[in-house]
Order: sequence, then structure tokens, then C-alpha cells
Amino acid sequence: MPDLKLIKNPGYVYDLIFLFYYKYNADQLSEIFNASESDIEYFGEQIKLFDSFSDDLYIFFRVAKGKCCFFTANYFNCYTSEFPTGYDLAFLQRMLGDHDLFVKNVLKHYFDELGENEVYECLDSEKYLFEVIKKSNYDDKLKARLYEFFIDPESYIRLLQYELMAMDVQLSSYYEKNYSRILDVYNELNADAIRDKLGFLEPEDKKDKINRENLYISFCLLNKGLLYFSYKQTSTLYLIGVDYKSSIERVRKKRFDVVPEQFGAALSDENRVKMLEVILEKGECTCKELEKALGLPASTAYHHASTLEKSGLVSARVFKKSLYYRIERKHFAAFIEYFKRFAESDEKP
Repeated sequence: MPDLKLIKNPGYVYDLIFLFYYKYNADQLSEIFNASESDIEYFGEQIKLFDSFSDDLYIFFRVAKGKCCFFTANYFNCYTSEFPTGYDLAFLQRMLGDHDLFVKNVLKHYFDELGENEVYECLDSEKYLFEVIKKSNYDDKLKARLYEFFIDPESYIRLLQYELMAMDVQLSSYYEKNYSRILDVYNELNADAIRDKLGFLEPEDKKDKINRENLYISFCLLNKGLLYFSYKQTSTLYLIGVDYKSSIERVRKKRFDVVPEQFGAALSDENRVKMLEVILEKGECTCKELEKALGLPASTAYHHASTLEKSGLVSARVFKKSLYYRIERKHFAAFIEYFKRFAESDEKP
């Protein structure tokens, strides 16, 4: 049986990011995480243990409609290959040290419709860049923060680096006091147990490609219900919260339970039906692609895509800077089985 190797990172860094994530998204955590009231209360109580930090990092951590958090997309999800050995705060700070790349990443994250030439034109011309921001569908607060950042990006990047280091000091102390919780959960697990409990996170069409030999597990103390699965050719990682068991049933229910009312509500809108057709044709596509295909405003496209995801008809994954949607075939198969009985004849032979 392969070993299940415990590593502190990336779980620790994810919790570090979560502190900032909470600050800028407290008003929509229930929607983002499908979190219960008790979860929200827990997050709030834990965050109180940490000193407050700057309000000026909004664009780096705010989840905008149709977009995942910039920092998570560009400085966490992009480095999954580094998770088993090289991903820690020092690595993160080195990546943030490339200020030119950071500015370009912000631009491409929020305006991924821009071509490469347009990106460089934005970087060369403040007037052109501000016109792009002005014409965007983002709300006034986000637009104002984007203007401010691009006027003086260096100061914002340095502030981000400083705030991460300052919060690391506090989080490190928190981990020292609570690390026994991680060890308690880890000691209950082995490779077979973790696969038995969390195997449903594995993509069905990729199971034969998942590395079963180099298995790693990392835990979060703050984001206690997290369930995250990542695999590369050389290794597989489970990133989970210390109270992951409380999330299993909720996530499984979201993925596999047949709720006819949700099914009907999701398909009651013509735009959502068309979205399913587009996703089916492409195999997988972003919210931006759905927006263009249906000619919808960004906020409307995101609303419809989110409705489809919540009903279980599509699943979403984060890759680099975008959410990618694909048909949840198992859920459709379950609906077919559920409704099949209504089509069967009740005539007696």
C-alpha cells in the first residue's frame, strides 16, 4: 500500500490566503463555499484571532462575478506542480517579486478578452487602459480599485508582500497552538481510507491517469471543511480541512442527489438551455465564452452558469484565471433514471 505523506504546505499557504479571502468576501462566503450558518460563524470567530490588515488589497482577493479570486488563480492554482515540494511562502514571495509579470497578470485576469497586442497597448498607454476599465461590466467599486492599482502598482505589490509576511507571523503562531488537530486527523487516515472517503472528487475520465504511488496530503486549520484534489503525472495531492468529514455529504449531495425541483428550475430559462448546448458542443468552456455565445452581459451569464452548477447539471473547475464549466453527465444519468418511471406503462399484461 502506498504511503500517504503529510506536508505542511500548501495547506498552510491556503489558510494564509484565506485570511485575506475572508476579509474581502465575507458578504458572499455562503454563496462561494455553499457554507452553512455555523461555518460562517466559525470563520468569523477564527478571523477575530488575527489583527486587522489593509483595505487596499481588494482587487487581489475579491471574487468578481464570473471570476475567481485573482490571487488564488494566479499564485495558487497555477503552481500545483510545486505543491508537493516547493510551494511555500518564500516561493510565493519570489513569484511576487516579478512586478512586471504581476501587473500583466492583473490585466489579463480582469480583461482576459484582450489579445496580446491589446495587453501591451494597455501597459504602454494609461489612457487606453483606463478606457478598457471604463467600458468593462465591473461594478464602480472594482473599477475604482483597478484605476488606483494601475496608477501606482509598485506600492500595491509591496504592500501585498508586506501584509503576507505580517500575517504569516500570526498564522504561524496559530498553527503551533493547533497543529495537534492536524496530526489527529492524519493519524486516522491512510492511502486506501482517503481514496475511499474522497474518491468521488476524482474526475471519472482521468482515474486511470492518476498517480497512486506518490500520494500527499496537506491540511487547513482555518478553512476546516475544504475538499481539494490535485493530480499531476508525478504525484497526487489531497488538500483538505481538519473537519473535512462535515463537508463530504454536502459535496456528494450537490454532485449526485436528484432534486427534480432544481432540475426543472434550471431548465425553465431558455438561456440556460442554450448554455447547456454550447457547453456540450465545446466539451468545456468559460463564462466569458458563454457570454459571447449567447450575447449576454457578464453578470447575467454568470448568474445562469451558477444556477446550472448549483442544480448539478454542470460542474465547474478553476484553471489559471477562469472558471471552466462542463456537463455533469452522472447527474443527467441520475435524472434519466428518476424520470424513466414516468414513461413506463402501467398496463398489466
